[in-house]
Amino acid sequence: MSLAGKQVAVVGGTSGIGLAVAEAAIGEGANVVIVGRDDARIAAVLKRLGKSARGKVADARDPKAIAQLFEGVGTIDHVAMTVSASASRLGANRPMASMVPDAAADFFSGKFWAQYWTAKAALGALSADGSIVFTSGIAARKALPNHTIIAANNAAIEAVVRQLAREIAPRRVNAVSPGLTNTRAYDHLSPEERARFFDRITSRLPIGRVAEPQEIARAYIFAMTNTYLTGTVVDVDGGLLVE
Repeated sequence: MSLAGKQVAVVGGTSGIGLAVAEAAIGEGANVVIVGRDDARIAAVLKRLGKSARGKVADARDPKAIAQLFEGVGTIDHVAMTVSASASRLGANRPMASMVPDAAADFFSGKFWAQYWTAKAALGALSADGSIVFTSGIAARKALPNHTIIAANNAAIEAVVRQLAREIAPRRVNAVSPGLTNTRAYDHLSPEERARFFDRITSRLPIGRVAEPQEIARAYIFAMTNTYLTGTVVDVDGGLLVE
């Protein structure tokens, strides 16, 4: 149940929750492969993380590119997939009546398909007792305004988790479902819009505040290290499901 000496790939690891997962894994003694789309951002992250990290460039939305990456990384013990897309940036957070097909398709490509193709590519490199951790979201199990496409993405990911946990057993498959987290996903909003959005959500939470990436990252470490956990979703949402 230790990450000491383990090889951990974090896909989407150059910022936010992914970067926090990489830092936490290194803190537990792991060696980390950071996967991202931007050379400059990977270089900056590697400088921050030090000698326990290495970087690889690939677009997880491209099945051929992500497959080629995993063919060259050697054995991987755990894969954490934090790659996603900003629904509000793409305009996918709207009612079905006004949904733009391209926005919906881009969001599915950036979240569901990126994680699905990454998991497929990782299978050949995954150790016999390894694990895969997806990222879903609360809308899979809670009705929220303007979330039809977001909910569909998250529900699809959680369905894959349950199926894949059987398909590749005894290797383990789980998902983390984060709540509202302070990441770059909301950087396109003005400070006033961001504050109003955060206030609207946090006013409903028992915890009463936004999560920091480091808090969410601990759930990924738990999913990697608990060897009796598979086929499940770990909710870290500040209590929104009980609201």
